Amino acid sequence: MKKKIILLMGLCLLPLTGWAQLQRLCSYGVLPTDNVTMLEINPVLTAIEDSKGVSSSQLIVKTYHTINKHYNWGVEVPLGRYESPTKSVSGLGDVLANVSWVQPQGDTGFGYGAKMEVFLPTATDKRLGSGQLQASPSFFLLWVFDPGLYVAAGYKHYVSVLGDHSREDINFGRFRLNISYLSSDNWWVQTNWYYYQDFHNTGKAEFVPELEVGTLVNEGTALYINGSTHGAGNWHSKDWSVGVGFKILYL
Repeated sequence: MKKKIILLMGLCLLPLTGWAQLQRLCSYGVLPTDNVTMLEINPVLTAIEDSKGVSSSQLIVKTYHTINKHYNWGVEVPLGRYESPTKSVSGLGDVLANVSWVQPQGDTGFGYGAKMEVFLPTATDKRLGSGQLQASPSFFLLWVFDPGLYVAAGYKHYVSVLGDHSREDINFGRFRLNISYLSSDNWWVQTNWYYYQDFHNTGKAEFVPELEVGTLVNEGTALYINGSTHGAGNWHSKDWSVGVGFKILYL
């Protein structure tokens, strides 16, 4: 049933494509150096412990605004539901605010950038958020080998600044390797290889592979679907997850 809901939500987004305001030549909004003003709607279903019936679903509304060619800022608002045999809750999750700086790389060559994210403890239930104000700085390097093929590598750190003392402190890092292809026929395939290392609980780590496929519907709108799974490690954050997304570009 949950899979059907995710699919239906994605299909319901299709009529919205006419809302896009086209202001320049098309961009996928996929490269880490892309700096695009846009609205994104992203439903995600996560099986935390599939065999035990523990899962979460989110509808994340994301908005990003260009300041200039190097800077932008964004806000992400998650509406979530946690389900288990003993307890189910729905409500607001932890809102994310961020600011980014990028150095564009052109059609080919080398690019890089950095981002600062802040997770606000806005969740209406402890199962929907961390209970902690978090700071999350990150940086990345990007190599474009051909107009369409690129590799990016980056690191992001998550640390709790203050919050509920009864909740566990947060202090972990995420290494990301991204290999992607953007076709001239207006579609893309993106692979992400995530490695999480928990510094608060020494020795706790997880490897999570992810695959995404997307397409431009027209010059100002895009659709995608992605999925990820627990690949390896003694940190088991989930069994699998699947999501769909809709982007209105150049608002």
